[in-house]
Amino acid sequence: MNLRKLYRFLLGLLFAFPIYATDFIVPRLSPLPANVETQKISLSGFWQFNPSPEKEFWKKEKVNNWKSIEVPGEWVMQGFEVEKGETAGYCRTFTVPASWDGQRVKLRCNGIYSDSQIFINGKKAGSHLGGFTVFELDVTHLIEPGKENRIAVSVVSESLADSTSSASQYAVHPLGGITRDIYLFVLPEINLSMFHAATFFDSTYTDAMLETELEITNESAIKVDSLSLYFALKDKTGKDIALKQATKSIRMLEAGTSEKIGVSFFVPNPAKWDSEHPNLYTLICQLKDGKKVLHETIRRIGFRQIEVRGNQVFMNNMPIKLRGVCHHEVMPLRGRSVNGDMWRRDVELFRRGNVNYFRTSHYPPDEALLEACDELGMLVEVEAPFCWAHGTNVPTEKYYDVLVNQHIEMVNLNRSHPSVLMWSLGNESFKYVEYFKKAGEIIKLIDPTRPRIFSQFETNADNGELEVTNYHYPGSTGPDKYRNSERPVIFDEFCHLNAYNRLELAADPGLRSMWGPLLNRMWNDMYHSQGVLGGAIWAGIDDTFFLPGERAIGYGTWGPVDGWRREKPEYWGMKKAFSPVKIEQKGNMSTDGIICFHVENRHNFSNLSECMIEWKAGNKSGKVVVDVAPRSEGDFNIQLPESLRSIEILELTITGVRGFVIDEYSFQILPKQLKVPEKQEIIQAGKLFWQEKADMIEILLKSGVFIVDKRNGLLTARKDDNTVLLQSPALMILPLNREGEGLQMTGKNQNFKPYNPICENWIAQSVICQSDDNTVNVKIKGIYKEAEGLLEYCFHKDGKVTFTYDFMILQEVSPRQIGLVFTLPVSFTHLDWKRKGYWSVYPVDHISALVGEAEAFDVSLPVSGLAGPSKQPEKSWSYDQTVAGSNLFRSTKENIYSASLTNLEGKSMTILSNGMQHIRSWIENDAIRLLVADYNNAGGENYLTSHIEKEYRLLKKGDKIQGKVTVTF
Repeated sequence: MNLRKLYRFLLGLLFAFPIYATDFIVPRLSPLPANVETQKISLSGFWQFNPSPEKEFWKKEKVNNWKSIEVPGEWVMQGFEVEKGETAGYCRTFTVPASWDGQRVKLRCNGIYSDSQIFINGKKAGSHLGGFTVFELDVTHLIEPGKENRIAVSVVSESLADSTSSASQYAVHPLGGITRDIYLFVLPEINLSMFHAATFFDSTYTDAMLETELEITNESAIKVDSLSLYFALKDKTGKDIALKQATKSIRMLEAGTSEKIGVSFFVPNPAKWDSEHPNLYTLICQLKDGKKVLHETIRRIGFRQIEVRGNQVFMNNMPIKLRGVCHHEVMPLRGRSVNGDMWRRDVELFRRGNVNYFRTSHYPPDEALLEACDELGMLVEVEAPFCWAHGTNVPTEKYYDVLVNQHIEMVNLNRSHPSVLMWSLGNESFKYVEYFKKAGEIIKLIDPTRPRIFSQFETNADNGELEVTNYHYPGSTGPDKYRNSERPVIFDEFCHLNAYNRLELAADPGLRSMWGPLLNRMWNDMYHSQGVLGGAIWAGIDDTFFLPGERAIGYGTWGPVDGWRREKPEYWGMKKAFSPVKIEQKGNMSTDGIICFHVENRHNFSNLSECMIEWKAGNKSGKVVVDVAPRSEGDFNIQLPESLRSIEILELTITGVRGFVIDEYSFQILPKQLKVPEKQEIIQAGKLFWQEKADMIEILLKSGVFIVDKRNGLLTARKDDNTVLLQSPALMILPLNREGEGLQMTGKNQNFKPYNPICENWIAQSVICQSDDNTVNVKIKGIYKEAEGLLEYCFHKDGKVTFTYDFMILQEVSPRQIGLVFTLPVSFTHLDWKRKGYWSVYPVDHISALVGEAEAFDVSLPVSGLAGPSKQPEKSWSYDQTVAGSNLFRSTKENIYSASLTNLEGKSMTILSNGMQHIRSWIENDAIRLLVADYNNAGGENYLTSHIEKEYRLLKKGDKIQGKVTVTF
């Protein structure tokens, strides 16, 4: 039985049996009127609030001495504390137009966290258990049209719904409050009580069937026999699409009854909806009584069909790969109560980062997110509000309300959205059979058009029953392991960002940039593994909140963007790794100006010819059209005009089908032409003087005066009476450090001390100076607590100084960085660098820009802890700063060619290298530290270890470490 026949069969079952004859109920959620803005009363704004109201406060006509609170919003984020398990009270008044008399008044609550009761004019309107699902109440008989009315809401944050979702535990604060929109709207007494749509294609995926599912309800006191339905369909330009038999008559409808019907329409060759071509149609449905329109509503629909075939998922007959992130609803000063246009901004932000899939961890989102996903093109795994639910004992009498109804409400609200790809029954919970199996079966009955998943650490947590399975944090071996799986496997949590190793992060924000290559390697393997559907990075946005008093809480800085939606270093790594256009240069430019490229088109649906590829060389530019089918590879050439054939660099910019830049490349098409200096430009070698005294060795070069302290073998340097180097160098064998005071930030001080220990207890055992005509060499034999060996300083006539180290390890260590640390006066605050990058292009303010500069500290900007700024920042993430310096200044720059620290007088210390060393600078007490490392890795984040560990270098007692640093002053 194909999917369309199955859908019709299941739909027929639903229509054949009254809803009360089944063991589940789909709560009413009325289709909103097409002109709802003129037919509703928003209850957003300021209410009266009491964290400990008197009993039956809802019966009082007025409340005294209550505080003002914003709705939507969390009470904790607004400075209110409610005793755990106690009831908080909300009250406000509103006026309903007199014209609403004789119509049905509905109260829509998009989210009240998490156990609520609603009262209108002192009488109970209804109750609801669940903080992330929408519910609706009929309040017609409680409302007094034309008069002032009172609404009161009692809310308990801690409930079974909170416990099974672990949402307050997750956010490290109670989420209590009216957290999403709440409003009243009006309908005629005879109205549409349900309206959904699904689409199916023929065998050639050309023509489609549009299947609608409706319910008409007569809430009047009389029967009606002149009802009809009228349908209209418009494309994205507003053009009418003809529908055969667009009008359907309805049989007599008795008072107080409902009738479910299904209506199908043949639509020839519709424009398909997919994440790269989000073609939306508008489906209009009118309920008429004779010629009078009673209720008009609309659905924005997309013609698309989802199928699971073997271990792949197909959309519109195309196999898809999912490049995703896990999406939490988060705002630093509002908690999980999001407002404004933040949902749309999130979709735009991640879409621009080449993400095509959201997993809504770990609860259904506000519908505004899905509306943006429909319009902008983002596939969604909608997750039910369950996380670690097995830790809660759900009583039998609460089983349905907690474990079944919340799933039903999630699906009933969202199943007409074309962006919804699959339903997740919950996150990382055991007890599949006891807690989730029944809900999964009901979801399949309500919506047989989509696959289901149970988001877990292992692939068999659902007993093999669902259409898609998954694995959290499969590590680098996962793609190969699941290449031939029986079902599609999605890694809907993978490549966890550095987050909990906060001592390392306090020292080196550069760890964030090092994550990108790890993701790139993993995603390449996932893309080329047939059984792997894709994955969702953990996570999309920093889960960091600031309670009143600027107390930081949450899981922390685990996103490619922060809570303020600023791009972090990982964002560029994500954008590059997830790029759907991979281009490789096949050789240098030929004599006739041709450069050859190989390209891999990783789009799911778009031919590469739909993209705009622009080249730039020198001061000229052009475009090239490349015809490569989706999920295919090919070659293309660019021929430069004769005037550009001596240009060394060619830049490519690829603009995707939806109009934004999806990737950028810079290619070296000719070797660098090194300039041969004229005779007068040749730098003459300077003179070399040195003398040895009782307590020091003094070397005089044209670059300065250098003094080796014979008591400890360390070096200081001066230039033009300016000290440029304090006693240096020191060996650093920086151990990996996974510490960070646990996984969650719990309101403690987030000003972690940077983890920068240098080797301890240096004892110089001998200092020997030797020279020849061109160099002075000082050799120092010595021992640290961690290693013993030799330091050598070689002073050259041209002013260069080379530092060589050769040590033997004395105690086992797994290092993150190995190298020499130099100490400079605190005035050396300007850093600039040139480096070789993993990517050929970086944003100019990226901490890993190929050419860049940074100031150690900006006195005009605030100092923040590791959680980031507690107020809306004015500048990009790179300029955030701790007492150790700005992110831009103190992050490791990998693979340098040169790096300099300079003071205001223009004096500088410059490291010269070959693209194999790494530097890192920071402020420490009254000095600037500069590490030049010969070994570097991406850190000790436990959830990322499986991706980094192949780069780890365990040092055992007796192992050697060596390196050489070249410096000019």
